Amino acid sequence: MRNHRFSNRPDTYREPRISERPAPRRRHRLKELLEFLIITLVDSKDDVVVTERERQGKFYYTIKVAKTDMGKLLGRGGKTIGTVRTLMRVAAAKADVDAIVDIIEE
Repeated sequence: MRNHRFSNRPDTYREPRISERPAPRRRHRLKELLEFLIITLVDSKDDVVVTERERQGKFYYTIKVAKTDMGKLLGRGGKTIGTVRTLMRVAAAKADVDAIVDIIEE
């Protein structure tokens, strides 16, 4: 039986269509994003090395910077690197992968 208060709604309920999830973005785009973020933060841009490896479906990124730039990368109380890790986590979620960012001190 149809309720007249909602007369502009159709009689039958139709399940909304779920669009297919877009194809996952390639991981090299995540590496490019991480390199861009790190290079914009540091002074010695030539000393920045970002390596990528995949293990059990997760992507691990390691960052090497010059000793003089380590403070700029970490930030006060680790806020800067925390923000970089958050941005990478969000970008990885959009690409439907997991990303973990580590820093290597020389």
